[in-house]
Amino acid sequence: MTINGDPAGFWSYTHRDDEIEDGRIRRLARKIANEFEGITAEELDVFIDKKDIKWGDEWRKRIDSALSGVMFFMPIVTPRFFKSEECRREILTFAGHAKSLGLEELLLPILYFNVPQLKEPDPSDEVVALVAQRQYEDWTKLRLEDEDSPEYRKAVSRLATRLVEILERTADIEPPPVILADDADIDDEPGMLELMAGAESALPSWADVVEQFGDTASKIGERLVLADAEVKASDARGGGFAGRLRIAHALAEDLKEPVDKMGQLGHQYSADLLAVDPGILGIIRLIEAEGISEENEAQTAEFFNTVKTTADQIRGMVQSARETSESLNGISSLSKSMRPLVRKMRASLQQIVDGQAVLDEWERRIDEVSGMSEGA
Repeated sequence: MTINGDPAGFWSYTHRDDEIEDGRIRRLARKIANEFEGITAEELDVFIDKKDIKWGDEWRKRIDSALSGVMFFMPIVTPRFFKSEECRREILTFAGHAKSLGLEELLLPILYFNVPQLKEPDPSDEVVALVAQRQYEDWTKLRLEDEDSPEYRKAVSRLATRLVEILERTADIEPPPVILADDADIDDEPGMLELMAGAESALPSWADVVEQFGDTASKIGERLVLADAEVKASDARGGGFAGRLRIAHALAEDLKEPVDKMGQLGHQYSADLLAVDPGILGIIRLIEAEGISEENEAQTAEFFNTVKTTADQIRGMVQSARETSESLNGISSLSKSMRPLVRKMRASLQQIVDGQAVLDEWERRIDEVSGMSEGA
């Protein structure tokens, strides 16, 4: 077959996973690329090493050129993958672009080590949910096979064939119309100004959720400081481990409600952000393609400014979320009753951190589009 454009695959994985697998993850990428070339007589450029500047350059170029319909993103899914902020950022960035273009199939996860959360009916982690929704390749048993065994080679061939089939299906897909939540009741297809107005109206609600999240986190922080003072006072009185345990149990009871609220707010923020992400990217792409007319120049500048201002406001919250997450390290050791609460808090904080990756991508694309307009 002949493929329009130069197909490329971007491999996303943690280097530690590859190390403990003695390089098998990187070799799997090469084997799939070789099999793809054998089937199609077309080379599949595989970008593996994210430390190589070419990885980042090609990533941005292909993302910005609407994926060209021939860019695969293949995350190697493991428990460590979901703990990697870099890996989470990459998959969220790609997913938004792919959905805005109707090319979700180009996201092809490979489950390498078992991740029990993927089997949950409604995962609270938005990145886990994103992978669970995809038709991922299960490699948990195949990774144990000898790389030269018939079973392993057949599996590589099946996966390469699936890539070819995906390319054939997505070759002529047209980007779907840009739809935002506020457009649902509009009979006629909204114009550019209506789309920008709808996007702008959504941004303050996210900022409000983040503000509520920050207030809740502050209340939790105040209670933690109080508990620390109580522990010191108890130790001074000779309360020993019994005194510490009593304080830990009281702390766990006091934190249940605010931690649950933090979880709800974190989930609401990330869910809303990921739902509207394809629409925002679609608007930016439309502006890039159609240009900015003189009559729309002021509204477009206002739209860009609103997006960037919101992203900047939330950036401070992200830094605070990182610091709060790091401060939780010693709390879980107080009592086993604290461990589930600490896990919930960490998961909620991670959702705020993840959201910044989406906002950063909006800012990056806006800067590029604005730069093109200024240079025109």
